[in-house]
Amino acid sequence: MKVRYKVRVNRAGVIFIGISVFLGIAAVNTANNLLYLVVSYLLSFMLLSGVFSLYNIKGLEVVPFLPEEVYAGAEVPLRIKLKNHKRLPAFLVEVKCNGGAGTFAVISREGEDTLRVVFDTRGAYQGFLVEVTSSFPVGLFERFCILEVPLKFVVFPRLLPCQDALRRLTGGKGEQASSKSRKRGYEELQGIKEYSNEPIRLVHWKLSAKTGELYVKDMTEESAPPLFLSLEDVEGTLEERISKLACLVVKLTARGHPVGLKLPTKTIEPATGTQHKRYLLTELALL
Repeated sequence: MKVRYKVRVNRAGVIFIGISVFLGIAAVNTANNLLYLVVSYLLSFMLLSGVFSLYNIKGLEVVPFLPEEVYAGAEVPLRIKLKNHKRLPAFLVEVKCNGGAGTFAVISREGEDTLRVVFDTRGAYQGFLVEVTSSFPVGLFERFCILEVPLKFVVFPRLLPCQDALRRLTGGKGEQASSKSRKRGYEELQGIKEYSNEPIRLVHWKLSAKTGELYVKDMTEESAPPLFLSLEDVEGTLEERISKLACLVVKLTARGHPVGLKLPTKTIEPATGTQHKRYLLTELALL
């Protein structure tokens, strides 16, 4: 993509141009050499200001870093690294993207800032547009350019409330699910038994100290039942159903339920873990 540099005239620039035009007309009408000299200085200053502002934003490269999970309509931190490939530093550079903005005071070789941005639609992205602006050196003009930043990522569906479907799928517990199901690898104490190569963390130290023999806690693991989700489990338009399913995936996975999906084009078997959750959300984002 060829970079095109454009210019906006700031309020100070409008006033400066107005004064220059006024003095120019006065110089023509009066043939005053001093006014001609003043006008020539003003025009030269305006020209130099434009040249410096253009040079200031040239040779800049935007390197973005997004978090692993990006949801449509939700504000996410976009870390921007701005690299300067010129010999001279760049000053007072502002970067704007999707409602977020960050300012770099001085960039010798590179600078870094975090923007709070919002992606409105779900799906696969090949990149996004970033606006780089600067009013350096004196604020008469604002030079800017639009850079296309190549970055492949997936924006997950917008998360809509899903309390009714959640209560139905979890047997009426809804948001008041027990703390047991929220803990990964939760285990319940069933009794005490003699030590037989169990992990040290299971040793019952108080009883072992009393008897002189090693005893361990007999634990049984509580696991949440696997669940299959489909578009028929929720109500609304197609987009609303996808968003509610995404909400169910996030909440049920956090509670330790193995979650699977039955989609019109494929079926994904239930599993747990962060990577599986992102896989399900990616499938919903591309649906």
